[in-house]
Amino acid sequence: MKKNTLIMSLLALGCLGFLTSCNNEDAEEPPKANITVKARAVTESDTEENNGLISGASITSADFVFGNISITGNSSSSGNMQLPLEQGMNFSLNLIQSALPQSETLGSITLDAGSYTGISFQFQQDDTLIESDAMFEKSLNIQGNVNGQLLNIYTDTEEILMAAADGGSLELEGNQDIYLNFDLNRLFDNIDLSLATDGNSNGTIEIEPNNLDGNRNIYLTMMGNLEKALYISKN
Repeated sequence: MKKNTLIMSLLALGCLGFLTSCNNEDAEEPPKANITVKARAVTESDTEENNGLISGASITSADFVFGNISITGNSSSSGNMQLPLEQGMNFSLNLIQSALPQSETLGSITLDAGSYTGISFQFQQDDTLIESDAMFEKSLNIQGNVNGQLLNIYTDTEEILMAAADGGSLELEGNQDIYLNFDLNRLFDNIDLSLATDGNSNGTIEIEPNNLDGNRNIYLTMMGNLEKALYISKN
C-alpha cells in the first residue's frame, strides 16, 4: 500500500512538473512584430536653384524589377535568420513617375520582435516581356533629360544585394512599416551626368552595360554605388 501511494505521488509530481514546464514555455514565447515592407525612391535636388536636378540631370522615371526578398536579423529565440517576404514573387516597380518619387507596398510579415540588419533581394529581368517593352532585358531603367537631350540609364544586372539598415540595425516590435529606400543621390554619387555623351548620335544619351555611347566610366561608377544606394529605415 505504501509502495502504491509512493508511485501515485511520484506520478502526480511528474504531471505537475510537465504542466509547469508547458506553462513556462507558453509564457516565454517571444513577442511578435507585424511588419509591412514598402519600397520607395529617395531624391534630393542638387541645389535650390537647380530644383529637380540630380547630378546635373532631370530624372523623370525609374523602374525596377527584383525578387527573392528576405529580411535578415536576429531574435532572442531564433538567433540569426533570413525570413522570405512574399516567397517566389517578382516585383516590377515604378518608383519615380513624372519626376515624382513614389512608394509601393511589397508585402507583410509577422516575425519575432528583435534587431534586424537589412533586406536582401535580387535584381531580375522579367522574361515575360516583349522586345518593345521599355524594361525588356533590363532590371533597372532610369529615364530623364540632360543637356537638352533624352537620357536613358539602365542595367541588366541580376545581382543579389543587401539593403543595410540605416544606423546598422532596426529594432522591430508591434505594428510597423519599414521602407526599402532607393536613393538616387547615392546612386549617382561622384557622377556628373551632364558630362555623358551621345556617342552614336541617335538623339538619346545612354549609360548602359554595352557602352553604346562611350559612357562606360559613368556606368561602372554607378554600378559601384548601387548597393550603397539601398538601405532600410522606419521613416
